[in-house]
Amino acid sequence: MSRKVIKQVSLFFIFLFFLISLFACGSGEVSTYREQTPSTSSEPSETLDTTGSAPPASITWKSCYQNYECGVVEVPIDYQGPSLETIQIDLIRIPASTDPSLGPLLINFGGPGASGTEIVSMYGSLWEFAFPEFDVIGFDPRGVGKSAQVQCPFEPDNDQQSVFEEGEDLSELYKQAEEYAKACIEMSGDLARHIGTNNVARDMDRIREALSVDQITYLGYSYGTRIGAVYASLFPDHVRAMILDGPVSPTDHVSSFTPIQGQGFETAWSRFAQSCDNDRSCPLNQYGGAEEAFNIVDETLKVSNFLVDGGRELTRGEFMLGTASALYSPFTWPDLINGFVAMIENGDGSIHQELADQLAGRREDGSYDNSQAVLFLVNCADDPKRPSKEFIKEAVDEVADQLPHFGPAIRGDTGCAGLEESIDPLHIGQADLEIPALIIAMEGDPATPIAWGPGLVDSIGNAVLISSDGDGHGAFLTNSECVTEVVFRYLTELVVPRNGWSCEEP
Repeated sequence: MSRKVIKQVSLFFIFLFFLISLFACGSGEVSTYREQTPSTSSEPSETLDTTGSAPPASITWKSCYQNYECGVVEVPIDYQGPSLETIQIDLIRIPASTDPSLGPLLINFGGPGASGTEIVSMYGSLWEFAFPEFDVIGFDPRGVGKSAQVQCPFEPDNDQQSVFEEGEDLSELYKQAEEYAKACIEMSGDLARHIGTNNVARDMDRIREALSVDQITYLGYSYGTRIGAVYASLFPDHVRAMILDGPVSPTDHVSSFTPIQGQGFETAWSRFAQSCDNDRSCPLNQYGGAEEAFNIVDETLKVSNFLVDGGRELTRGEFMLGTASALYSPFTWPDLINGFVAMIENGDGSIHQELADQLAGRREDGSYDNSQAVLFLVNCADDPKRPSKEFIKEAVDEVADQLPHFGPAIRGDTGCAGLEESIDPLHIGQADLEIPALIIAMEGDPATPIAWGPGLVDSIGNAVLISSDGDGHGAFLTNSECVTEVVFRYLTELVVPRNGWSCEEP
């Protein structure tokens, strides 16, 4: 077994955790799938031109986690006025073990809402083994983790309705959405207006400056591909190499209301169901197959909830969210099967509740992280449009009608209702990179459908797209074996594969 394949196997199970618990931050409803969905502005916003008056970036590193280094970098909260208020971005560094090294490798694990410092520190020894040539840098984007945080009220355990049928009166839902948006702004302050991806990319360049290097290597998963694309367009000269895994479309955003991402989950469900139906040992065959099992549970939940360990109840919306959670990797398909069996046989929704909790950011003590606040505020800060409630209702109904399994949850989508227009909507432009960016897509990816890949390639301009026929959200070191060698060659040797290269999973 080669060194690179050994790395892939060693990290495989760690990344499954990343994908389930961090890449798909939800709000307890399947309608929050668009956490990977960016918006784009046809013209650069005024804030793309910074004034250059911010003080020089610097980091004071301190020993942490025995062998690693932790620090913070000060960044302007508003890059139009960088001499004014600043916030802190939290960092962790695992130094390279080779000499000379290939410089810093900044990693973002998606969301928006994933804490880079938490993930890098938690599995540091594996990062050392996987990337000895690099200084691995984990960072908490603005609003996230140990960096300056945003907050919104979030109490999903009150069993509020999160699924709706066509024609239901949603007036109360929109009233609640507007109250929620107002509370987010009150709780988060000025940061809520400046939390968008453009500023995250600018913060990354402050990190580069503080590291005293001319170029960085970047690895971004899911929403992290959005950050990478913006960084490439704003700071192309500072990119050594860039891997964007699980690409988001530059034109799909909150106000687009397209069915593409929802259809990605429908496709993933169909691939799971077909796999189960083709396996004579699949327990769901005793109920007539996976599709019939879904219908049995869904119809039961229209009448009453399932009991859950600890006294909670699994609602219909949480059932859909838990099902979606398990579709993020074929390695969690067994949990999905076991969850159906437990519900049908015993009326026990505990497995699906746990799967749903992972997407909602629920901690062991019953509290929730702030990933839902980040998800909502970042996506809306990136979106240049604020359509009317009437437009949203009609558009959401049209999308939901095309999603036979998850449509009822989609109908609860209220977009960015209640928020003022963005002051700095997402900008992705052509990037004049020295080495083309490498974009990776999976045929069975539920959250970032493969159809989004070409659009990201076209928007960056200087990029190549490779793909795998596998299932799951994310490929490199996660759900794919066949892309491993190609990606490592790109990462370490700057060998760029041909555009359109594809492989079949063993």
